Amino acid sequence: MIKKITLILVLFFSVHSYSQEIKNYAWDEKPIFNEIPEEYKNQPAVVLFDKRWIHTRVGYYAFATFAMNHTAIKINKAEEINKYNKIKAQDNGYIRDVRDFHARVIKPNGDIKILPEDKIIETEIDKVKSIVFEGVEAGDILEYYFIVKESPSSYGVEIFQKDIPVLLAEFTTTKDGVTFNTFASSEFEMSNFNGKTIAKASNIPPYKEEANARNVKNLIKLIYMVSTPPVDTYRWNYFLPTYYKKPFFQYFKKNQARDFIEKLNINSLSTEEKLITIDNYIKENFDFVWRGETAKKITNLNDGKQKLKSSDLFELYGFVLKESKIQYEVVVGMSRFLGEVDGERFVLPLSHEFMYYIPETRKFLSPYEKYLSYGYPMYEIQGSKGVSYNPAQKGNIISRITFPIAPAEYTVNESQSTVSLSEDLTTATIEKTYSSSGYDGQMYRNWIKYLKENKDEKELVEAIKTKTFGDKFNLKITTYSFENQEFKYNYINTPYVVKVKAEAEESLIENAGNLVLVNLGKIIGSHINLYQETERKWDVDLGCAKTFRHKIIFDIPNGYEVESFKDLIIDKKMEGDASKNCSFKSIAKIEGNQLIVEVFEIYNSINYPKELYQDYRMVVNAASDFTKASVVLRPKK
Repeated sequence: MIKKITLILVLFFSVHSYSQEIKNYAWDEKPIFNEIPEEYKNQPAVVLFDKRWIHTRVGYYAFATFAMNHTAIKINKAEEINKYNKIKAQDNGYIRDVRDFHARVIKPNGDIKILPEDKIIETEIDKVKSIVFEGVEAGDILEYYFIVKESPSSYGVEIFQKDIPVLLAEFTTTKDGVTFNTFASSEFEMSNFNGKTIAKASNIPPYKEEANARNVKNLIKLIYMVSTPPVDTYRWNYFLPTYYKKPFFQYFKKNQARDFIEKLNINSLSTEEKLITIDNYIKENFDFVWRGETAKKITNLNDGKQKLKSSDLFELYGFVLKESKIQYEVVVGMSRFLGEVDGERFVLPLSHEFMYYIPETRKFLSPYEKYLSYGYPMYEIQGSKGVSYNPAQKGNIISRITFPIAPAEYTVNESQSTVSLSEDLTTATIEKTYSSSGYDGQMYRNWIKYLKENKDEKELVEAIKTKTFGDKFNLKITTYSFENQEFKYNYINTPYVVKVKAEAEESLIENAGNLVLVNLGKIIGSHINLYQETERKWDVDLGCAKTFRHKIIFDIPNGYEVESFKDLIIDKKMEGDASKNCSFKSIAKIEGNQLIVEVFEIYNSINYPKELYQDYRMVVNAASDFTKASVVLRPKK
């Protein structure tokens, strides 16, 4: 009995001490900082340390979180002072009280100037405190810390990486009556000591954003979740069975859903045909209740165009699958550009993507993606891992799933353009047919439908121009038409087709003495380049593997002949596995009074390791070079 009492007292005073310790936190009177590494000495400023501490207590008489932030920044360049001399106590909407706020300037000679409390200002409405460092010079160290008391939150995101280096990042959690689960970037090392959980990372480099990279995922950060025992509601083996064991609706009833299934008339169809019919009808006839709109009760699910809450729409799919005896699994993924699905629990606040997987056909239904048909999953989650739950299986069993990657032959952008010049060679007339299949085709089909229903023609024409010619081509579209517009064409991957006729002046034609240069490469549309991006920090991650095929038929004007078209011939290819590489190739030949140019550009993979970046860059720049290439004409002798 005495041992139990002793243990209780030890725990009580341990918890009590952490609560008091964070409230009594103070800086060192004479701080010692880590030496700045040679590679960071030319940086405009350096974070010497960034220490944060969260203490949460929840119980009969306690419901509070104390948060401490302690930071020291050395200013190396005077022009950077205004970026770092204004400090605000964090405002996350939960703050009840700023308990402590201190700031000081440490001079290069070691002199310390503490900012008086009357320099701390407080906003009238939200009561957020802030302070401005005055008289700061290059070489000074700005140090501050604040402690806030707030209502507990179930999760938090702590981003430590900045646009300047961070020599030490430290995140501490202590608790009373709650459980912390921490998900940290690989740069952090975790340790536990006397009831404290501490994550530390050293020498965090400045943040660098790159095109076609997992920028958010790569950001050095830490996510924590707070739960109250004994139930951890976000564990997958609790969360998925609780919410997805049986379909549940808010705005219609099961008998209405059964009537809906009966009127679909799918009993005699194969599983594949049933799934296409179900998905096509729902995608064509239902839309989401968007923010600001009010959901309404549904009396007849077969009654034309209707709106449902996204959750009811998802559950409608599940109910139809269950009633139709089609085996399915609820699967959860996450955009690979954002992060990874944790195998144990739903991690807030990361966005998770919920969908259905059909084991028999090995395809996916994506109720939340208006543009996407039954088939492949969202392009953002290709190649990543998710979790899967089979409601028909006994026990709360959660499995792992790897999402498939669509091949480059699935998403194809193809065009054929006929180009002719006016007699005075000042105007080019272009007749172009542009088709898109796969992910690009489905998104473009949905986007044009939205524009036609919600925007004016000017915006529609601008979207057509951008899609077919890019946004850097000064031309006027005179006519346009569409083919294969209905959603049903997604299921057999029929390309979405737009046909345009356009006129271009000056932006395509250039005179050079008695020679005429016609920028035919521009016809395929604008293309990114990597001329300046000589180095790469992260792997290259593309939305999807895809293929581009273009054909340009140029009518050689009367009285002229081709002097040269050598710039239109390019051949660049990444070395290595042909099934995963990328390449750009263009060929040209004269047939009668026409110059025929064909372009083949392919990206067979969605991921190119940074070790292959130079080859990838070579291919991308080759495509960009082509858009600047011209055929040279000369008068016939």
